[in-house]
Amino acid sequence: MPRLPFGRRAGLSFVTAGSALVLAFAVAVPASGAHGSVTVTLGEPLLTAPRVSIKDPVDNHCYTVKELFPDAPEGSTFSSVSNRATTPINVYEGDACSGAPTATSPMGYGMFLGGAPIRSIKILPGPSIPTMPTNSTTPPA
Repeated sequence: MPRLPFGRRAGLSFVTAGSALVLAFAVAVPASGAHGSVTVTLGEPLLTAPRVSIKDPVDNHCYTVKELFPDAPEGSTFSSVSNRATTPINVYEGDACSGAPTATSPMGYGMFLGGAPIRSIKILPGPSIPTMPTNSTTPPA
């Protein structure tokens, strides 16, 4: 087999190293999960009401008024919900994400909902991020 010129061998090494680096980063990425935040506001008025931002919310978790605002009076509701996470959410008038969702479709990234009595929100599973296989094969010579 003829030897490749030095420049060509270096180029192949660079490509091989780059492929290994991409594979290393792809394996480290989680299969799913929300990134970003969901902000909820307790009661009225919107400008001065207490707010909580849920950073990187947990998939399939139901967040309630009492969980996020433990000192809130009984019967309190979220006056608004803002989704800045990479996964959709459903909002509910019932406690513990019970009953049908308030909106006809889940709230996607950048959506805001206000003016409805919201008692709980559920973080839906986000789209899966495909991962690269971890086994490597040697390319033919």
